[in-house]
Amino acid sequence: MGRTFNPDEHIANVLESAERAMYDDAGVRLRDITGVAGASARITGGLPIGVDRIIMNPGAGFPLHVHEGAHLLYVLNGNGGLHIDGQDYVLRTGDSIYVPAEYPHGVQGPLDDQPLEFLAFGAPHHPIDSHTRMTLIRQQEGAEAVLIP
Repeated sequence: MGRTFNPDEHIANVLESAERAMYDDAGVRLRDITGVAGASARITGGLPIGVDRIIMNPGAGFPLHVHEGAHLLYVLNGNGGLHIDGQDYVLRTGDSIYVPAEYPHGVQGPLDDQPLEFLAFGAPHHPIDSHTRMTLIRQQEGAEAVLIP
């Protein structure tokens, strides 16, 4: 069979583990955003899958970016914004969001003074502090910037 259960990788408490810095694809630390590594593994075919908890403090935001794989977000606490497909959406506790692979999107941090916390499930999964976790969409000269409320 080749696959075994490894509790060191397959059980992780995303509420109690240490927060780590997050970075963009150029290695620049994301301001006021941290993450907590959750469980991860390789599924059939070797594809890495995993879940992490993301904490965004007031004033934080993920700029427009893409991921190589699809992912699901689940808002644990707080209110924030999502920019996808040219539209802005308000996110609130309990919302779940599907983002297709390579689909440009951005996430605005808290719309109030409380942190926005969400779970990010991804396949393929990249470590929380990896520079390959996302690729920023860099604006071309003269291009209109995307704003999130």
